[in-house]
Amino acid sequence: MARNTALVELASELPATMVSRLLGVHQSTADSWKRIGGQYNAYAAGVASRP
Repeated sequence: MARNTALVELASELPATMVSRLLGVHQSTADSWKRIGGQYNAYAAGVASRP
């Protein structure tokens, strides 16, 4: 679980192309991680803004 979280976090900070080349994963996999990271960031921002 920690590994997946780290990969999604990395993908959210770097361009998907760079992640795919650095880690040797397919471009579509890196794109998926990028989207997942964006969803988690939006969720975290929503939770943080609750009263």
